[in-house]
Amino acid sequence: MNWTTKTLNKREVLVSGDFSIIPCKNGRHQLRESGKMRGTFTDADAAKAHAAFIMDQRKPPAPKPGGSSSVHAKILGFSACAALKAFGRAGVKYPEADAILKRHGIEMSKASVSVQLGFGRNEHTWQRHGQPAPLTPEQLKELAGR
Repeated sequence: MNWTTKTLNKREVLVSGDFSIIPCKNGRHQLRESGKMRGTFTDADAAKAHAAFIMDQRKPPAPKPGGSSSVHAKILGFSACAALKAFGRAGVKYPEADAILKRHGIEMSKASVSVQLGFGRNEHTWQRHGQPAPLTPEQLKELAGR
């Protein structure tokens, strides 16, 4: 990200695209995106790093060579819904599940993700709505990026 310095309201503000880093009187730095607060940081470098992290989370992964033979989105060979049920069974919450989907280039509404996570948490729903993917704890850690 290319950061430039601009003067706004008698303060020097770092700007890159929709992001801005505003120095505060208490010595901290606010990171804002299109006017929305994205966090406060001890220095401008930490705010820049977080802005880069936010942008990396939004990038879809590079397409796989040869393309996919399936029309439906897959994670480790399982449908995205089955994988979400496995995440729910493992106790993964919505923000982390959404980040995993985005890293795999899968867009799904918040409601759909939340419903699938809930199906994974409640074993009595599996017969009607499908089994969770049989992901190992190692695979779950790999997906979560822990």
